[in-house]
Amino acid sequence: MMYLAIELCPNGGMREHPKTHELRTVEIGECETKQDAIDNACQQLDCCQLFRGVIGRPKGQGGYVVLNAHEYAEV
Repeated sequence: MMYLAIELCPNGGMREHPKTHELRTVEIGECETKQDAIDNACQQLDCCQLFRGVIGRPKGQGGYVVLNAHEYAEV
């Protein structure tokens, strides 16, 4: 299944592109499980898992939430 990561602000809100107002996303790629996608995202984005698909950057600089394509379509 295809997985994507939505960028989060330090306060937990979702970041948007300033001109298009679309969510800032990063494609993680095809993965067997959500945990595989989280592990791949942590490597790609230099983050560590915080809680159930939420991964954070060092020093409280925000992070990402990892979603599959179906979950992403609902956001």
